[in-house]
Amino acid sequence: MNIPRLKCFLTATLACSALAFAITACAQEQLTPKLQNAIGRWQVINNDGTPGGQVETYLENGALFGRVSGVRPGRTPDSVCDKCSGELKNQHILGMVIIRSFHPEGDDWVGGTVVDPENGKEYKGKIWAIGKDELGMRGFVGISLIGRTATWTRIP
Repeated sequence: MNIPRLKCFLTATLACSALAFAITACAQEQLTPKLQNAIGRWQVINNDGTPGGQVETYLENGALFGRVSGVRPGRTPDSVCDKCSGELKNQHILGMVIIRSFHPEGDDWVGGTVVDPENGKEYKGKIWAIGKDELGMRGFVGISLIGRTATWTRIP
């Protein structure tokens, strides 16, 4: 490759990288403060009020995702999701992406799915921030009326 072509290639690569960075920055700037508050590290609270595992939520291409960052008490870091199906079957729970592809709608995250590693089931869902330190999540099968709501607390 000669020098002029190399310079042209490097310039084009740099320009594409800058454009991708600008698009990502613009997408994040368009999120309302309430939508941004849903991003972070969370302590899962079980139905009985006891702490469960921990989840870290993050943005990927403008969508909200979440991975298990700490397993629930009683599990080891080597625990696998033996009740999960498909690609998640027998995968380690620690690090597993359990919140997938939620997109913003108003001040809520909607249209994604949540996997419960306890029973291996996948649910449709809705996620919303409650102030800066709590996260509400409604998981359901079919329609939202038939489901369960949980509240998680932010981990500082």
